[in-house]
Amino acid sequence: MKILHTSDWHLGQHFMGKSRRDEHAAFIAWLLALIERESVHAVIVAGDVFDTGSPPSYAREMYHQLVLDLKAVNCQLVIVGGNHDSVSMLNESKSLLSYLGTHVLAQAQPDDLESHVIPLLDPGQETAAWLCAIPYLRPRDVMKSIQGQSEQEKKHELMTQIGDFYQSVYEVAKAKNTTLRSPVPIIGTGHLTAMGGQISESVRDLYVGTLEALPTSVFPAFDYLALGHIHRAQAISQDGKFRYSGSPIPLSFDELSREKSLVIIDTEALAERAMARDLFSDDDQPIKIESIPRFQSMQSLAGSLEEVFQAIEQLDLAREKEQGKTLWLEVTVLADDYLSDVQKRLMEAIVDKPIELLRVMRKRSDALSDSAFEQRQTLSELSVADVFEQSLKANMSLEEEDSQQLTALFQRCLLEMEEDKEAEA
Repeated sequence: MKILHTSDWHLGQHFMGKSRRDEHAAFIAWLLALIERESVHAVIVAGDVFDTGSPPSYAREMYHQLVLDLKAVNCQLVIVGGNHDSVSMLNESKSLLSYLGTHVLAQAQPDDLESHVIPLLDPGQETAAWLCAIPYLRPRDVMKSIQGQSEQEKKHELMTQIGDFYQSVYEVAKAKNTTLRSPVPIIGTGHLTAMGGQISESVRDLYVGTLEALPTSVFPAFDYLALGHIHRAQAISQDGKFRYSGSPIPLSFDELSREKSLVIIDTEALAERAMARDLFSDDDQPIKIESIPRFQSMQSLAGSLEEVFQAIEQLDLAREKEQGKTLWLEVTVLADDYLSDVQKRLMEAIVDKPIELLRVMRKRSDALSDSAFEQRQTLSELSVADVFEQSLKANMSLEEEDSQQLTALFQRCLLEMEEDKEAEA
């Protein structure tokens, strides 16, 4: 049996004022063709199927049509909630979708661990793998706060509780394995930041309580761990068994340098090599990385104004002209002196070209390496956390310890606001 791992679709996302509707529609069409070609019988979406808790109607239509399309080809679908997903919104159609072969796990259920263990069935309706479907974990789902704890004690306690929850669900799957004629692989999911993962500009810093990232030692000995939240496809364990699939489309300009992909897992090969030390040592590989085509042309240019003008003239726009589409462009102008009318001059440079200029930034030439991400210029492009972080940096009189304490308090406030919104929903 083949299982497909993907995540972070962010259906309904608007990117600098541009809708991603056409890209997502093209991706889903490509995905359905891949599923039939590769004879995939289960799809795991490891969180953030939607971009917001209240996605536009077209995004919900895409989601429900996907369920119907996968049902038509006898392919199971498992959706686990991410930090962008609304628990109440995912749950509103959960019961109905279960009749169509779709399992939705929007929130951790510590009192019902059985609900987190899903049998993935092969074409003969035999269990080919157990899926420990664990969504984005909110602190209130797995632990109770204890009065008087220090920040370090809270971090340690939360990490322990998350590890215990994963282990408890894993033990349920192991017990179910003993009822089969022969054991099958146990696959886990997670929507979080694990140590070793490289994030991108579009990834919202995800703090599980006060934890910034979890060590891989927290997770049980899954045969494969399907992770979501980080948009760059990557393995975080040496043997490749713990892996982020990454987002299927670039959600920020700094994701353009890496190819988008998803993962196809062969449970039969995975079971045969469960004891192997090197998951990729033989030709019979249980994991296949499938490259995803780019459905929207995007380009990021940086340099002096003259260098940018020259690069624009050298852009290959034949595909855009042929298909009647446009290229989305980001420009970073490097200059030590103030330049007037940069936006106007750039707009003049792309006149009569199939180019949409989505963002223009100015930066001192000696400041290019000052930060990991491009400096965002407008408030609409900044998250609440971004504004807070930049405010801290602007206050040079703060000591490092004070900044850390303020950041921890701010993160806790954001978390409580999020939980209050969900409670009201």
